[in-house]
Amino acid sequence: MDLIKCGAITNKKKNHVRDKSLTAYAQGTPELMRWLHRNPLVEFQGIDVISDHHRISLNDRMIAILPARKVDLTGGIAMHIGKGNVTPGPGHAQEFFAGAEHSRLGRTVFALPSRNLNGQSNILLSVEEFPNQFSNRESLDLIITEYGIASMTGRTVRERAQALIDIAHPDDRADLIRKAKKTNILYADQIYLSDSGALYPEKLIFTKTFKGALRVKFRPIKPSDEEEMRRLFYRFSDTSVYYRYFSPIKTMPHRKMQEYVNIDYRRMISLVGIIDLLGTERIIAEGRYVRHHNLPSADVAFIVDENYQGLGIATFLFDMLIRVAREQSIQWFTADVIADNKAMLKVFEKAPFPIRAIMESGIYTLTIPFTDPGELSASPTTMKS
Repeated sequence: MDLIKCGAITNKKKNHVRDKSLTAYAQGTPELMRWLHRNPLVEFQGIDVISDHHRISLNDRMIAILPARKVDLTGGIAMHIGKGNVTPGPGHAQEFFAGAEHSRLGRTVFALPSRNLNGQSNILLSVEEFPNQFSNRESLDLIITEYGIASMTGRTVRERAQALIDIAHPDDRADLIRKAKKTNILYADQIYLSDSGALYPEKLIFTKTFKGALRVKFRPIKPSDEEEMRRLFYRFSDTSVYYRYFSPIKTMPHRKMQEYVNIDYRRMISLVGIIDLLGTERIIAEGRYVRHHNLPSADVAFIVDENYQGLGIATFLFDMLIRVAREQSIQWFTADVIADNKAMLKVFEKAPFPIRAIMESGIYTLTIPFTDPGELSASPTTMKS
C-alpha cells in the first residue's frame, strides 16, 4: 500500500496482469483493509494462480524474496513453521522460487537475521534436525543477512561455507570456522582473524559506472573471495603477473591466497571490483595499501583484469585508497613499479599530488605525499611537477 501510494510501484512494466498487484490474502491494519476495498489496483486470486510458477515467470526481472528460519553451511534452508505463520511453506516457496528463476533476469533471495531472538546463530553447520526444509540447494542464488550477501551460484561446498560464514554474526564466525574444519568442509589450515568481522569497513561499499556502461561494485575484500581472487590470478598473462608480483609466479595455492584475503583492516585496506555476469559475481580488479611499520605511510598496489583495463578502474581505486588513507592519518604512499609497466605509471601520474621517483635496476620506487612534498625528509627526483 505505502509503496503504491508513493509511486515506487506502478506495475506498468509487468507482462502478466499489467497495472495490478496480485495477491491471495491480506493481513494488516484497518487502513490497509479500507484501501483494499474495491481497489482496482489490487486483484485477489486463488493461491493456485498466485503461486503458478509459469505465470510468475512471465514478468521480467522477477525477484522472489523468501524468509528463512535457519541456513546451514552447505546451503540447506529451514523455513518458518508454527502458529501464526503466514509465510509460504516449502511447496509455495518452490513455486515462487521456480517462477523467479525462470523469469528473464530474475533473482531469488532467502533472507534472515544472523541471530534469533535468543541470540543464537541462525547460520548452522546443519539444518537436518529442523522441519519445513527447502531442499533445492543446488539452485540457490542469494542468501542475505544484516551483515551482507552470500552468492551461492556456481560455488563449491567450501566456497558456500566461506560466503555464509562471512554474513554470520561476527561473534559466531570463529565457532562456525571450527565446526566446518572439523567436518572437512573447510581446510584444516583455514585462517580466521577474530577481529576481521567486527572491523569490516562496510562504509567502503559503493558502485560506479565506467566506459561502455560497465557497472562495477567495489567493497573491501572478504575471506570468501579466496577462490575468485585465484581465478583472477589465473586469467592474467605472464607479463601481467610479473608486473604485479615481480617474479614469474605460475601457481597460487590455497595457503598463499588465503593469507592474501584474510587481512587486518587496521593496518591494510583491500578493495575489490566486482561485476555481475548472469547472476555470478566476478572479481575484475583489486587495489590495496599496507601500512609501513612505525611510519605514517603505506605501500600501494593494483591489479585489473586484462579485459577491463583502460577504462579508468585502477585510477578510481587509486583515488579511493588515497581518500581512505588520509582519513586514517596516512601521509604518503609508496609504490614499486617496473619501468616497462607504462599503464601503471600513467595511473600514478594522475595522482592529485606531486610524485617523486627513484629508478634502480629497472624499477621505479615512487613516493606520493598527500601534503607539501617538502615536508618529507627524502627528496628524490620529481616525476611529476
